[in-house]
Amino acid sequence: MIIKAFSGLLRRIERVAPSHSQHPVPMEESVAAHRVAIVCVGIAFTLTGLYMGSEIALELGWRRGVMAAVVGSVILSVMSIPAAIVGARTRLSTYMIVRHVFGEAGSRVVNAVLALVLIGWYAVTAELFGRTCYLTLHQYFPHSPIPMGAFTVGCSLLVVATTVFGFRALERLSLVVAPMLVALTLYVAVQAVVRVPWQTIASSAGTAPDLGRGISAVVGGMIVNVVLMPDLTRYSRSALDCAVISVTGNGIANGAMVVLAMMPALAFGEIDPMKYMALLDLTLVGFAILVLSTWSVNAVNLYSTGLVTATVLPRFGYGALVIGSGLLATAVALLGLSDRFLDFLVVLGLIVPPFAAVYQVDFFILHRKNYGSPAADRGGRTNINALVAAGLGAAVGCGLYAGSVSLTGVPTIEAYAVAGLSYWGLERWQSVWR
Repeated sequence: MIIKAFSGLLRRIERVAPSHSQHPVPMEESVAAHRVAIVCVGIAFTLTGLYMGSEIALELGWRRGVMAAVVGSVILSVMSIPAAIVGARTRLSTYMIVRHVFGEAGSRVVNAVLALVLIGWYAVTAELFGRTCYLTLHQYFPHSPIPMGAFTVGCSLLVVATTVFGFRALERLSLVVAPMLVALTLYVAVQAVVRVPWQTIASSAGTAPDLGRGISAVVGGMIVNVVLMPDLTRYSRSALDCAVISVTGNGIANGAMVVLAMMPALAFGEIDPMKYMALLDLTLVGFAILVLSTWSVNAVNLYSTGLVTATVLPRFGYGALVIGSGLLATAVALLGLSDRFLDFLVVLGLIVPPFAAVYQVDFFILHRKNYGSPAADRGGRTNINALVAAGLGAAVGCGLYAGSVSLTGVPTIEAYAVAGLSYWGLERWQSVWR
């Protein structure tokens, strides 16, 4: 009976597999730019975004924190626009684009890295989800013996279960909750300024005012969405639509999220959103919105993790991978990854951009645009040049950050540029010696 029930559960997950996963999206299924942009805005406003803004605020202070938010969001927009255009013109998913550039075997390496990133991201979100529930309970039952880890496990298992049985419903719920979280974030920021003198917020200097670290963290917070932009913009109609979507979602919305989250954190000296919401008498309202938002967002995280992992481990069913990824990420969450949240974001801002740089150079500079044709498919061959260039870009970025040496002051830029230039140079050199 147990085996039969588990098999049925896995079949249930398979039904949420995306359409056109390996083929171009037909032009008649295109959607208006504002609809995709709204999705990107919803991705920017999350519980993890609130925590990111709070930690940046307390580390960098107001002035440098705002600079980090603005510069980071500009960098994200610049990286996002070409990635979005690749999706709109090929009308292929990110996986298929990566497969054509890196080769089938090479794409598994890329997807393995993305799978680890997504598992880490799920783990951080699960831990913050559990912490939110724990802090809310302690507002009303301060002597409760239930440890925070129990909430983390419980919330994570809830997300795993609903990804299996109610993913479509959660997708619809996110469309309703996302505007509510935007409104809540704006209201809390306004109330923070009303309750605390503006001079107190604006004069905060922070504890470790490293602007480059802050910018890299802002980039890292949204960089996975940038790399995966083709998954959204393959439904777009034009390059102008792609620019609007990128600037609105990864630029303006992301920057606004960070700045708005900084205000209450600096006003009340708190990182946890539930703590400063309690000070504003918003415990129940804030809890309801944050729980529903985080619940739906982490279900999407887990769903994406399963899709990416399925390309790395094709022998396993998609359903088993969703459950396995959820359990692994829960274990990682219990290790306290969120305690190094900014470090995690900085690492993402160094190792993920090189992958986008490689496929953008391949498309725009080397002009290999016909990804949909069988002739352009590398099949099982691995594009060593692409893997070497991406790895070199990530290594240079991490090395510069570790050594506190950077020409631009933002190692993310060097990582992105080195990967793109290296790939172009290796491909040109190879073409000369063929």
